Amino acid sequence: MIESVLQIIVKCLPFIAIGFLILALLVHKRMISAPGWIFIAGYCYFEATEYLAIDEYFDASLVLVVLAFSLILAFIMLGPTLSERREEDSLYTLTKIALIAAVFYFPFAEIPFLGDLLIFITAEITAIVLNLFNVGVYVVPPSCIYTTDSSFHVVYLHQPITIILACTAIQGMVIFIGLIFGVKAPIRRKLKAFFVSVPVIYALNISRDAFVSAAYFELWFGPPQESFFITHNVIARIFALFALIAIAYAVFVILPEALEFVEDFFAALKSSFRVHKAI
Repeated sequence: MIESVLQIIVKCLPFIAIGFLILALLVHKRMISAPGWIFIAGYCYFEATEYLAIDEYFDASLVLVVLAFSLILAFIMLGPTLSERREEDSLYTLTKIALIAAVFYFPFAEIPFLGDLLIFITAEITAIVLNLFNVGVYVVPPSCIYTTDSSFHVVYLHQPITIILACTAIQGMVIFIGLIFGVKAPIRRKLKAFFVSVPVIYALNISRDAFVSAAYFELWFGPPQESFFITHNVIARIFALFALIAIAYAVFVILPEALEFVEDFFAALKSSFRVHKAI
């Protein structure tokens, strides 16, 4: 009973946070966004514990970074108005970026139907790609990909590849959606930046899922779990890092306002810490 109530509370945290972010932008009072960041930090805490429970230390570390960043932002949002107008404006822009990203992410993360639908679509597309490259597979809805190789099933007892929400690239896509549509810029360039980032991220993610699945079922680097670890935890993550850097560079070239925001925000961080230190 207590566990069920706790799960409901955790699911509500991001939507409460969204409410505070909306209110802060409507009344143009950034301190109102501080509770929103605290609720996001609370949500990240529970997410990190779930990742640690299944030994996903890399994902847990990323969530803990977001947790720490959220608490820092809550502290900054409660601070006095900054003297530099661009720095002060960057804090409101950040609130808008976070709101857009949250609106696109949390419904998929916390509403089972939407999350399962995205996972199923990703699994189906991945299976199509694998079959095009003569890696025979089929999908068992909503998330499992099985090989058609009967010998694999005999030896490895029908172990599938399971697509989870993180395998859909939703986290990376919403960050760019928030950044692109959160800054002030002409809509034409925003759309251009969108099309060179979000669809590309999803396409690359499908390639990653197909690559990892092929290595797993075809035993490229040894037994399935060993092949999965090498491709998923090493090769794919290194590739993803360089891909995101290249995509971010393209977005900044098309949308220099996004780069200006980043510069102004880091300046605002420095100014905020100086102000708090002086106080």
